[in-house]
Amino acid sequence: MSSSRSVAVTGGLGNLGTKLLLHLARTSPCQLLIGLDVRAPSSDQLRALHAAAAQNSTGSAPAVELLQCDLTDPRWRDALDRVQAVVHFAADNPYPDASWDEAAISIDMTLNVALAAADSLAVERFVFATSNHVMGRYKDDPLAATVGPGTLTPESPLGVGTVWAETDPPLDATAYSTTKMVGERICRALGAQSNGATTFVSVRIGWCQPGDNRPETLNATGDPGVRIGGAESHPDPEGYRRAERWFRLMWLSNRDFVHLFERAINADAGTWPAPAIVVNGMSDNTGMTWSLDETRRYLGYQPTDDVNAGGP
Repeated sequence: MSSSRSVAVTGGLGNLGTKLLLHLARTSPCQLLIGLDVRAPSSDQLRALHAAAAQNSTGSAPAVELLQCDLTDPRWRDALDRVQAVVHFAADNPYPDASWDEAAISIDMTLNVALAAADSLAVERFVFATSNHVMGRYKDDPLAATVGPGTLTPESPLGVGTVWAETDPPLDATAYSTTKMVGERICRALGAQSNGATTFVSVRIGWCQPGDNRPETLNATGDPGVRIGGAESHPDPEGYRRAERWFRLMWLSNRDFVHLFERAINADAGTWPAPAIVVNGMSDNTGMTWSLDETRRYLGYQPTDDVNAGGP
């Protein structure tokens, strides 16, 4: 795909959507950027996006739009007919504490957007923000004993549902993880059905925190809104340290995040094994279980940061 293609981003006012839209507005030669979100954009958000576009480093500032829409409303489909790539971040609850009711809504949203992209004559690439939580059971035994550094690939058997906070009782991400696993399957089915007319990338994102996203603010829960103290005060210090290491080593820095999704939007699918692929999305963290081989091979991803080096 050409890097000058137009892009729509669902969940455009969320953590990841905002970061990607601002990056593309500043650096991409794309002609049009559309952010879709259930919330109405504030004047500050509109001002920031237009300011980023005005500073575009390519000398070709994209037109930018932020549209308030409900992804169950068919009127937003018109926006997809004006772009060549769709990045889908939107979820009813984008955190691992999602309930089953919230998960059901998120699945509906993914199905609606993916079907609209596949049906559109304009859209060539659909990028789905899936999650590390699809493989979250590898944090603990018995699955933890089956993997070592760099061996957890997108083709490894599923391990859906991280125990994401070592509390009593433990907090479990099965509902949230299921939305992402189902989304991956939707993309795979639609990719096969399209016979390559629309290609699909599902990126299993590690942990990209809101804001500055510094390594020193990572914790043992995988959720920026949850604090459970340190290992010394925890009833299971070993379990706490295991969880802390697991979540820390899936860190995805801000600059690696925007680079990764830019590559997911623009990478040539000619060498892919199928019209829909799944890749891992972390920084180049020394000692992590996750494999980035497929991400490098199929997307041309070249991560810069390592959580063990303290980040940028």
